[in-house]
Amino acid sequence: MTRSLLSPTFRDSGPASDVSSTTEWGDRTYMRIIQYVPNELRDERVNVALVLQNPSHGYAGLRKRPYMDPLLQALWPAIDAELVRLMVQEIETLLKPLNKSTRKGPSRLLHEAFDERSLPTYLDQFNQSYGSLRVTEAKPVRVAEGESFKEKLHQLFDLYIRVDDGRQRRSNITKEVIQFQVGKELDRRGAVYTEHAVLKGEFFENKFDVARHRIEAVDSMAHIISFDLKSIDTATTQSLRLLQSVDDLLSADPQLFAKYEFGVFLQAPIHYRQHRSNYDDALRAFRKKFKIFQNLDDEPGLVSATTRFVDSLASDQGFSAVS
Repeated sequence: MTRSLLSPTFRDSGPASDVSSTTEWGDRTYMRIIQYVPNELRDERVNVALVLQNPSHGYAGLRKRPYMDPLLQALWPAIDAELVRLMVQEIETLLKPLNKSTRKGPSRLLHEAFDERSLPTYLDQFNQSYGSLRVTEAKPVRVAEGESFKEKLHQLFDLYIRVDDGRQRRSNITKEVIQFQVGKELDRRGAVYTEHAVLKGEFFENKFDVARHRIEAVDSMAHIISFDLKSIDTATTQSLRLLQSVDDLLSADPQLFAKYEFGVFLQAPIHYRQHRSNYDDALRAFRKKFKIFQNLDDEPGLVSATTRFVDSLASDQGFSAVS
């Protein structure tokens, strides 16, 4: 086996913009949260909407909290909740023409006509003219290959805005949630890494979620698998494909594990315990060939498990966790 077996998939920075005001933003996607702040001295605030923008491709979309009137009135009885909702709705109306489902990909990534509403700085005007509404600073977010902007907007809305009604606990941790957390941790550390490296086997092709390439050292590649779903078919299939592909490569090159190191981040089926046996079977199979990073907890556990995973991936020695 040679290094040609490992090839990064398409990564495009997009066409250069003809508008100088978009140059500083480049081909990146940004998130900003709209908050109601009745008392800045006491730092009272509540998230009421989330905006996602991509200046290079003319995208901007907003999702607002549904039924926000009773929530705001319960917290601050004297508030004109309807006025707050109408101000958020006005921003939503302004951005609606730019709320597209464009997917990032080699054949579908199009350069749209420039529109200032796709710039994160466009929202700054509402900090001055909309009373107690405030827009947070722009933060870059990662849009996975093949993921549409609308899908990313809905994902971020679930993370930062949505509130459960208390009748049932909604804390399913899908693969997308783990990918978002891992990307955030890697960005915070300024780690050099590659997304979506492809390891080609004889029968299957595996696209890894995160790959770390180091000169004159082994390459670390990580795969994220979540069993915390209503259906386990996807997780089970991913596990079998990954194991079989590595077996294919190992038969062709017995020195495979001297050249590459593999890690798997496993999310346990916390809320679907009837599938626990499938998770345990995958865990036993992976232990023979992979460094294992497990999350057996809820959201707080995900943060700590992700931190350990990223620390290992970003270290000079590669994965440092013990299987």
